[in-house]
Amino acid sequence: MIDPTSTRVTPSTWMSFITAIQLLTRIQITRNIDCPVEYYNSALKKGVIFFPMIGGLIGVFTATIFVAASYVGLPPLSAVLLAIGLEAMLTGAFHEDALADSLDALGGGWTRNQVLEIMKDSRLGTYGTVGLILGIGLRVTSIATLLSVDLLWAFSSIVAASTLARLAIVGMMVTTDPISDRDSQARDISGGQTWRTFLIATLLSFPFLAIWIWLNPEAATVSLIVSMVLLIWFRRMVLLRIGGTTGDLLGCSAYLVQLVVLITSTGTYFHE
Repeated sequence: MIDPTSTRVTPSTWMSFITAIQLLTRIQITRNIDCPVEYYNSALKKGVIFFPMIGGLIGVFTATIFVAASYVGLPPLSAVLLAIGLEAMLTGAFHEDALADSLDALGGGWTRNQVLEIMKDSRLGTYGTVGLILGIGLRVTSIATLLSVDLLWAFSSIVAASTLARLAIVGMMVTTDPISDRDSQARDISGGQTWRTFLIATLLSFPFLAIWIWLNPEAATVSLIVSMVLLIWFRRMVLLRIGGTTGDLLGCSAYLVQLVVLITSTGTYFHE
């Protein structure tokens, strides 16, 4: 537990891990929200290395629900919807919200100020609505198709997509500065992240990727290449539009990579 009156600003690795879990999910392990802001931000900044690992654990949760629901006889589409629905309860639909806000802002804003203003608006617009329908629809159909290919491949692909989605956030933090003229948690957390952070995050994520890579290295390679190309394009567009990242844009990049991994895994596994 954290002493709310503590002035210590160097959190332990364990507390950083817990803080990262509480950001990316609705799981509350400790009431560190009552701690000093400097301590919380320091813990979360240090906890970025755990984002892909936590993504992998979320993926294991989703994949387990999906496989279990399919095993008891639910049709593939029903099993996917149940799994994604329970995942949304676990995560608070964190990245779905980021996807919708980002698409509303980037689609509806003509100027930098308009993009940032729309992104702060909690209301859901046309671009966000269409984006959510397409995003969730593509996840549902891709995962349902994966089950018809191979059960283990489906499970490992869901886990890999969830892991790489959060690794994409780390990659965006390392390569792209947050916008400096907006007071936000993303500015406090993502600024100053280094390639060392990305390397450690990648190493921690490997156990959640190993089976996926082992089952079909070619499909995994295609997924990784397409994901990198997407991130490069997305980063360039973000820099041109507003000059840096925000929390919503980081979450949007995660969701897009997750879709890429699922779609490419669907289309590149069994060629024969």
